[in-house]
Parts: sequence; C-alpha cells; structure tokens
Amino acid sequence: MFNELALQIEKHLALGANFAIAQVVDRIAPSSGKVGDKAIILETGELIGWIGGGCVRGIVIKEALDVIRTKRYRKVRISPEGGLSSGAHIKNYIMSCQSGGTVEVIIEPVFPLPELIVVGKSNIARKLAMIAATADFKVTAMSKDADKHMFPLASVVKDNVSFSDIKNFSNTYIVIATQGEDDEENVEKALATAAKYVGYVCSSKKSDLLKQYLATKDVPNARIEILRSPVGIDINAKLAGEVAISILAEIVE
Repeated sequence: MFNELALQIEKHLALGANFAIAQVVDRIAPSSGKVGDKAIILETGELIGWIGGGCVRGIVIKEALDVIRTKRYRKVRISPEGGLSSGAHIKNYIMSCQSGGTVEVIIEPVFPLPELIVVGKSNIARKLAMIAATADFKVTAMSKDADKHMFPLASVVKDNVSFSDIKNFSNTYIVIATQGEDDEENVEKALATAAKYVGYVCSSKKSDLLKQYLATKDVPNARIEILRSPVGIDINAKLAGEVAISILAEIVE
C-alpha cells in the first residue's frame, strides 16, 4: 500500500496538482484506521489510500479540502465524546459509528513548486527568471532565440512562445516582459490559458492601448480584467532588478 501511495503522490506532483496527505497518528480501539495508515485527498474530493471507514472518511475529506484551500495543516480528532476545544489547527468531531473508538489524523497540504513562465528575453525578463529561481519557483523562459545562456537558472528554456504543453495552471504565473517584441500577440496567448495571474511589463499608457486592442480581438472581458499591467508592486523601481523584485513580490502576495 505504501509503495502504491508513493507512486500516486509522485504522479500528482508531476501533474502539478494540489492535494493533501492525511495520516492516522493515534487511535483507541475499536477503529478501522490504525496508526500509520495514510491517504491523499485530491482537490476533487477523491481519497486515495486508507485512513478508516465511512465515519472518518467523510470528515477527513471535508477537512482536507479546507486544508488545501487555506494551505495550513490541521489535526482532526474523532471520538465518541467529541470535544469542546477546536481551533484553526485542531478540530474535534463526535464519532458517529456504532463501534465507537477514537482516531487522530494529521492533514497536511502538498503543493508543487509554483511555476513562473517568463515570456521575453529583455533585461527585466532575465532578472525576473533569476530571482524567481532562487526563490524556489520552477521557471520556464520562452522567447524567440532564447537559450540556456540567457536563462541559466531556468528549469525549461523554449525558443518559441507556446503554452500547449503546460499541464496545470492552478499554481502557474505568467509574466510578459517582451518589451516591444510581439507584445500584443504574447499577451493574447497568455490570456487564452487558464492562468489566474498574467502580468505585462509596460507603462500605464501602453496598458490602456493593449486592453483596447484585446477588446477588438474578442478576448473575454473577464480575462482582460485579470491582466496585471503595469505589473508589480509600486516600490519606485527603476533598474531591471528592482522591477523584477516588484513583480515577484506581487506574485508572492
């Protein structure tokens, strides 16, 4: 069972999926879940593995989904007497099964490394890719004629702009830093993805013109509204490195 679960964890990490791991850490018999039993819970509510029967399963799935949403671990205790002390990290439930017994489960969120896709080979693009990589982002750099020498710390470097091979956009951020090289086309491509964050390095005036252009291309208003442009937190940035820091700060925020 452990090897099968390890393969499932590896599989869903490779897919870029968010999930939670639940493990039984204490029990008082009778209970079907035993210390060491473990399962993963996907964002869909699917539970893979074993942490106990129906009375425990439904509670663990409910709490695991909230753990994924809040990105905070949780300890869940299910017992015949229930309990009065519940908080942000401890939840007490009454065991509804006739057999009784007590089970304590720790639920922890698991998230793949956040992925930053940097489009462009401008100085800002290169600085952003470097800083993001040192901040534990998986960095993909895309641009015509881009190579590993331009982006030495990037995990993936592509000499074209295409998002077709990106498997999951739930933890993916896109920044267009082309600065005059096919700007409109690249922003349009980025907005056609399911990414919840798309940033565009430009001035306020150019941002207004771009949004007018996108409207003529029948890009949905909902997608135009998520575009961050100008992108980054206002820290009075002037140099390329400072602009890169302001962008990454906004993404982290």
